[in-house]
Amino acid sequence: MKKEKADKHPIYLLKSRWQASTHSVWIGSTLTLHRNFAKYKFPGKLETARKEQVISLIFDELKNSPELKSPQLFYSNHLGPLEKEFLFEHFLVTSNFYGAHGGEGFIVDAEGDFLAVVNLGDHLQLELTDTEQEIEKTWDRLVKIEHNIGKSIDFAYNPRFGFLNSNPELTGTGLVIRLFLHIPAIIHTGELPEILERESEEEIIATGLQGSTSEMIGDIILAQNSCTIGLTEEYLITSLRMWATKVVVAEVSIRKRLINDGDVQLKNKVGRALGLLTHSYQLETVEALNALSLVKLGVELGWIDNPAALNFNQIVLNCRRAHLIDQLGGGVEIPQLPRKRAEYLSALFMPLSLKI
Repeated sequence: MKKEKADKHPIYLLKSRWQASTHSVWIGSTLTLHRNFAKYKFPGKLETARKEQVISLIFDELKNSPELKSPQLFYSNHLGPLEKEFLFEHFLVTSNFYGAHGGEGFIVDAEGDFLAVVNLGDHLQLELTDTEQEIEKTWDRLVKIEHNIGKSIDFAYNPRFGFLNSNPELTGTGLVIRLFLHIPAIIHTGELPEILERESEEEIIATGLQGSTSEMIGDIILAQNSCTIGLTEEYLITSLRMWATKVVVAEVSIRKRLINDGDVQLKNKVGRALGLLTHSYQLETVEALNALSLVKLGVELGWIDNPAALNFNQIVLNCRRAHLIDQLGGGVEIPQLPRKRAEYLSALFMPLSLKI
């Protein structure tokens, strides 16, 4: 039986911003600012007592930020591995939190779109999630949050190099922008290499979720800025938006062509993917995400009837380990997860039917 909300750790009660995304291609974006404080050593050289002082300073400032709603602080050594993994999955961050121990912490707000990571690499990482393709608006809000902290605490800054970070690659603006695009039509028609070459930009890296384009898990491409120094934040935002817009246009164009002309091989892939989700005895995460991508494409092309109007973005999130365990109410052993994942997906997708 699934636990009642009252019995859950507050981490599991975070609102999901990803289920609010309605764009068929541009799933969402994350904007992260890396900052350090001038009066403290980098966290790797900082004593535990001083780390705890940094946590208190940051939380005191964020509690008073008008841009946040009821922020909560969680000390890393008070969180179990699954709670850390849940945060990692929820915010789609690219570095895991398993190495976070004493003297490190996480701050989230009630809306579920804000994360502050304290003393893990840098003194502070401020991240906002955007699921409405409004990265400029999200950037303005992130700047306001940072500005409120900067009123009381001096950031480590060099007039020549910009904001200083423990990782030299993040020196300068310290801003990392990540855009998540679902492009199954581009990938399964074999047009990804050509599009990546045509839209290549020196300041933009485009990879799969695993860091390369050789394996595109869930047919999701991740575009992010390749550098944080020598370019303004506004330039990076504009460049990434223009790049994403071109890729979205290409994906939509190919989907229209598929609706008009069809594709026997792709229809076969979509049908097999639906069968995998409805009739598998067990499913690993990657094969589930790949099948979900194809079924989502099939629904959007009109090849699959979707009477329940499933929220694919939320289902994708719920397939990952920590979210799936939460969905099942906890108490699930890791070896049982492939079977439980298959049961969860089968119940959702059994009402869907092929129209081809």
